[in-house]
Amino acid sequence: MNIVVINAYVRENAGDAALLSVCLSQVREAFPDADVAVAGMEDAAVHPEFEGVRNIGSLRRYVADGTVSLPRRLMRKALVGMAGAVAVALPRPLRRTLLRALPAEARREAEAVSRADLVVSMGGGYVLARPGLDGYQNVFFVLLPALLAQKAGVPVVWAPQSFGPFPAAAQRRLVGHVMRRSAAVLAREDVSVGELLACGIPEEHIERAVDAGFAFAPGRAVAWRDRLGVGPGERLVGVTARRWLAPTAQDRYERELARTIDAVQATGARVVLIPQVSTDYLGDDDRVCERRIAAHCTSGPLMVDEVVDYRDLKGLYDECGLLIGTRFHSVIFSLTSEVPCVAIEYEHKTRGIMADLELSAWVLPIADVTHERLWALVEPLLEDPGPYRALLDKNLPGYVDRALSLPARLRECV
Repeated sequence: MNIVVINAYVRENAGDAALLSVCLSQVREAFPDADVAVAGMEDAAVHPEFEGVRNIGSLRRYVADGTVSLPRRLMRKALVGMAGAVAVALPRPLRRTLLRALPAEARREAEAVSRADLVVSMGGGYVLARPGLDGYQNVFFVLLPALLAQKAGVPVVWAPQSFGPFPAAAQRRLVGHVMRRSAAVLAREDVSVGELLACGIPEEHIERAVDAGFAFAPGRAVAWRDRLGVGPGERLVGVTARRWLAPTAQDRYERELARTIDAVQATGARVVLIPQVSTDYLGDDDRVCERRIAAHCTSGPLMVDEVVDYRDLKGLYDECGLLIGTRFHSVIFSLTSEVPCVAIEYEHKTRGIMADLELSAWVLPIADVTHERLWALVEPLLEDPGPYRALLDKNLPGYVDRALSLPARLRECV
């Protein structure tokens, strides 16, 4: 049996790496003897495998490769996009001939999904569009491998993820076309269900599921308190931040976080700034903004300023007594260790998943972050985390069980 996991991202994004790790583990659990390949955004020449599974690169990586010049990227997008659009409209013999003419990396994914017995699009938050041409390109290239698989009669499963927004009717029509023909479409929060319904997908074809990050449980390998110089009795508070807003609003968000860090440290706790994402791809390196935040603080917080393996990073959240988390998978990593979290929301996955766990009261939109609003949520948790932990004890076990249920669903799809 041949299985291709598509739409993987990069391992320096700890949340997406965890989702891929869980996805591969669950695919192997469902089909122990299958030949599995990953098609994602990592260059196969640099990273030929992920956790022992071969990486074949992808159409999407090939057209977005930041190591080539902008004119070449535009040419790649035009040629591969046109070939892909034509291929899905051709009968099988002509489609195979056209796909064989693609550049090597794009051809590997196109042929792999067309010959597979199952295609699984890993969990995440990438099936969306922003206004403008980039939004159309993202939707098209994310969906293209699934379209090619479906044309070849291969079942496609969308592992638990967020969907939307889709600002244009043409985007919604394309998403609806692909999802209605998929073997399973799993949405990880109610907002995504609404987005899919707006794409014309029947309600009975949408399955409400749980983010795979809740099933991520690697063993501990790093003695983080020793590494950070924090004693066993000291309270450690984690903070994750990211670049997201326009420059003026981003600066305000970073300065308000710094004020809150100072207030936390004034209680005697130690704050550590944690880079959940540390890749230079698309300039998405949390260490850049976290250095600015540290510089705004009057009492310097601890910082993790190196690239840390996603499995080891999970162990750092385990050591925290509280997390102020912007990156939502830092929140998930912490919740699964029963660490109370204040979640700063930048996409609808945050409020949707926190609502599932009855934790909506501890969500603050990123555009609304002020020290006063943040401290109103943080201070009570520093004083008494008991009520929060009671909600975790009530809601988390069943939620984690649902995150573990994908293997059975995959077997049903083949």
